[in-house]
Amino acid sequence: MNENSYTDFIELQQNEQEELDYRIIVHHRNPDIAILAIHGGNIEPGTSEIAAALGERLYASTYLFEGLKPRGNQVLHITSCLFNEPDGVSMAANAQTTLSIHGHYDVHNALVYIGGRNEPYKNLIQQCLNKAGFQSDHAPQHLSGMKGNNITNSSKTGVGVQLELSTKLRKSFFKGDDFTSKNRVNPCNLFKKFVTAIEKATLAYKEIV
Repeated sequence: MNENSYTDFIELQQNEQEELDYRIIVHHRNPDIAILAIHGGNIEPGTSEIAAALGERLYASTYLFEGLKPRGNQVLHITSCLFNEPDGVSMAANAQTTLSIHGHYDVHNALVYIGGRNEPYKNLIQQCLNKAGFQSDHAPQHLSGMKGNNITNSSKTGVGVQLELSTKLRKSFFKGDDFTSKNRVNPCNLFKKFVTAIEKATLAYKEIV
């Protein structure tokens, strides 16, 4: 976590301008699974695009909190346990489970860490990602998404999945390994392959619950 980031949404709202520094996008669809990208846009580049694509494919409720600043978006990074923007909190609370898409800094490994408290869903995601040729692992403690006050676990059932995608992996999803805001409209086949793998895991999960 960046030491200079806001502690919660109230503090952020007092200091930043909506639609200039940040924006919130909410799609109310099937609330069974809420797909969240609370560090979207230029905060953790590529996470919004994955969440939005999954939301459309699965017709799932989707929430994006996006940084729009040309630089210095880390200040908008409110941790998952302190994230209290009302629309995001409400969507997570109304879902049976959540799928929260994040990015972690790692420029050397194209890796997905899988965390959160929803064990059956996590296992299916890991199986589908591995089958599709993606490298995944159990999340280390600081990215584990296991705390009860993490927005990932604030669903009706108290469980969700938190995916942490490395910098290298997120860059590889866009043409020329470029995940700057102007180029994120150009996803490549690997992006689609990743979204398809998560979609398969989610459909399989919905069959068992």
